[in-house]
Amino acid sequence: MAKKKKRITISTKPAIARLDRMMPILYGNMQNAIWIEATMEVGNNTVGEMTDRNFPGASAYNRIMRSLAYDLAMHLARLYDIGSKKHHPNKRDVASIPLAFRLLRQQRCKSALSQRARTWLPHNTSFAGTSERDCLKAIERALESYSETMKGRQGRRVVTTLKEFRDVFMAHSLMKDSDANPIYNQLFRLTDCARDFVQDARLAIEGKANDLKEQERILAADARRFWRMALLGERDESEILAD
Repeated sequence: MAKKKKRITISTKPAIARLDRMMPILYGNMQNAIWIEATMEVGNNTVGEMTDRNFPGASAYNRIMRSLAYDLAMHLARLYDIGSKKHHPNKRDVASIPLAFRLLRQQRCKSALSQRARTWLPHNTSFAGTSERDCLKAIERALESYSETMKGRQGRRVVTTLKEFRDVFMAHSLMKDSDANPIYNQLFRLTDCARDFVQDARLAIEGKANDLKEQERILAADARRFWRMALLGERDESEILAD
């Protein structure tokens, strides 16, 4: 008779501690991802405006974009990494969205985080109830954004392609036939999903409400100035006024 596998569980306190350890790592990877995405997306849009795309150095531009895509894919592979299946999720030493999602959807973690949220403003207890509700709403938004991205075969296939691309071409040089090569739109979609999840999860776990979409807009504006000068020869308006 086969031995029954021992169930590996952790109590609520260590579960919340895992989320606390994950969050700064996820946020750091997320910031790097939106820096890259903003630069790539604006660059592609700028080239799309050009009537003649056979400009001097076009091949260098393509190499830059390919390098940025590889870097973005690596950050996303970290963000969506489920860790080794040889170990139970509670034993995997990985900070990732799927593992954070797994804990955040547990009622005990929701309850613990929402109760902790009541102390976000210790000197003004009148906002305790509001903070608790904001925490629970943030958790639900985070869970919904991840579930929506993973919904159906298409969502799961993109993450599988990303993992294979990371394993075969980036993390290792495997002697394995593979055509895994996520396209820009897939990378951008995964970045946007991760951005929304991390923003809401960070609010729920750390009580910090940084607007990652606003950060992305600022980064895109900066990238736009660069690409328009580099590709179209346009000068920044502030530089023209300074002359």
